[in-house]
Amino acid sequence: MLLQVKDLAVVVSGKLVVRSASLTVNDGEVVYLLGPNASGKTTLIRAIMGFPNYRVIRGKLMYEGRDVTNISLEQRVRLGLGMTYQIPPKIDGIKVRELLKELLRRRNAVSEYEEIISTLNIEYLIDRDLNKGFSGGEMKRVEVALLAAQAPRLALVDEPDSGVDVESIMYIAEGLKKLLNKGLSKSMVIVTHTAFITKYLKPSKVCIMKDGVVRGCGGADLIDEVMEEGFKPW
Repeated sequence: MLLQVKDLAVVVSGKLVVRSASLTVNDGEVVYLLGPNASGKTTLIRAIMGFPNYRVIRGKLMYEGRDVTNISLEQRVRLGLGMTYQIPPKIDGIKVRELLKELLRRRNAVSEYEEIISTLNIEYLIDRDLNKGFSGGEMKRVEVALLAAQAPRLALVDEPDSGVDVESIMYIAEGLKKLLNKGLSKSMVIVTHTAFITKYLKPSKVCIMKDGVVRGCGGADLIDEVMEEGFKPW
């Protein structure tokens, strides 16, 4: 088992956002975390990633059999966790090309540069400041390119299909699939409330989160149930 979340409760800025979250991620799985807006999905994966100020008040995070509940974000990155932002930061003076190549250099993989920018169709963005003036789809494609450069063992992907055009979703899905198919990432947890991306990247498992609680997990058929009935039954 790669990741085990055991009855996690998370407080952010004094507010209990995640009330009870339990799920598992095995090697080779693509786990979708679905739920309505403000259900705690982003808070949960940020807590898994170890963001400061996301305080775990109950439960445990086990990664490859090791308790990582109280270790820093930096330590988790070194262990092989990586994440994309739902709303990526915009940074003056940092070119996409520079950041992408620096991340690749850190794991001696600069040879992957051309394939990454081609797969995500970001050639025309690489000499611009990071996310400055980018559309929603462009920002998400660059986020996935940066994730690919890091090649985390466990990738946490936050709403790659939110506010994104269909063409960009296809590029994003292709980028994520290549990470998995080439063995650069073993598993993924993908947060979504629209489930649009599931058309292009099929789930191994689907978990439903609502009102700060992971209500249950099941097979890909849960996507169809949500599309037909919404989240109200949960």
